[in-house]
Amino acid sequence: MIQEARMKYEPDSSYVNQRFYDWLVELSTDFRHSTDRCTAPVDIDTERAIMHLVSRECRLLDDQHFDRWLTLYDDHCAYWIPAERDAADPRKKVTLEFHDRRRLIDRVARLGTGLAYSQWPVSRTSRICGALEIWPAPGQTDEWRVRCNFMMAEHQTDHLRTLAGWYGFALRRYQNDWKIVVKQVNLLNCDAPQGNNSFFL
Repeated sequence: MIQEARMKYEPDSSYVNQRFYDWLVELSTDFRHSTDRCTAPVDIDTERAIMHLVSRECRLLDDQHFDRWLTLYDDHCAYWIPAERDAADPRKKVTLEFHDRRRLIDRVARLGTGLAYSQWPVSRTSRICGALEIWPAPGQTDEWRVRCNFMMAEHQTDHLRTLAGWYGFALRRYQNDWKIVVKQVNLLNCDAPQGNNSFFL
């Protein structure tokens, strides 16, 4: 039981190694060339499952169900917000955020305390995703890529602002279950001074 709890709250981060970073670079290139990759129709069951996962991810974030949101992510995952328009190698370029699963758990736990100063009062968000492009990962049968545009409104205190850009997802299918392996958040103003982005994008 102790070992299970440790794996849940102190997951292994050793998967974030050179091979994982190399894969992220390839993935980022794949996202940028989505119009070349997304050339064939996707079977209806796969398309529905992926659209459901992306929609559910957005809804759980907007409803602030962060523990349930984390269950959508693979044990070996990454949440990445590049600081440049053409996301490059996160080992060599500045990122606004780069989290493995351990760091995501830390952030969710901190938000859950109600004591995160930057989130007092808590931000209210509402996001819309559209223009989904879906294609299989090269040479893989259980891994898929998704690129979609997003627009999000965030309200905190008396301030309402809009954030926009596009998401890149790497998804993995486990029999009848789907998991998010990577979420890349590409803000339109990623290379400009940022506001209080202490909520999940």
